[in-house]
Amino acid sequence: MRAFIPKGWKRPVLTSTTASVKEWEQTIRSVAQDYADTYTTGPVRVRLRFALPRPQRLSRQASRTHTKRPDVDKLCRAALDALTGVLWKDDSQVYALTALKAYAKQDHAPHVVVTVSHDNNKSNTFGRDKDVQP
Repeated sequence: MRAFIPKGWKRPVLTSTTASVKEWEQTIRSVAQDYADTYTTGPVRVRLRFALPRPQRLSRQASRTHTKRPDVDKLCRAALDALTGVLWKDDSQVYALTALKAYAKQDHAPHVVVTVSHDNNKSNTFGRDKDVQP
């Protein structure tokens, strides 16, 4: 994590310096560009469902609830940053956010499912929805 204060600003800007986070953000951004049919400057609601790597020691019947790192707020921040400039102008437009993190189903790759709802009741969803159920 890196913090800096741009000239004329009063608050610092936080950025991640972790290469894997930047790579993951680029993947989200790339997929979103394929699915995005609207760019908005208005308010949006966002639902994020993260499927994280499942340890081999975890049985099929074990809970899919993920309570280890990474923290859900850090995952959300990275996803929202990745979608800024692709689906909306600024992530401050997100007025409602719902997030879930779970282990991916066995033999499934980690991923995120993103649903963006606009005030005009139009929604965009992309990702592997069926794999991220609590």
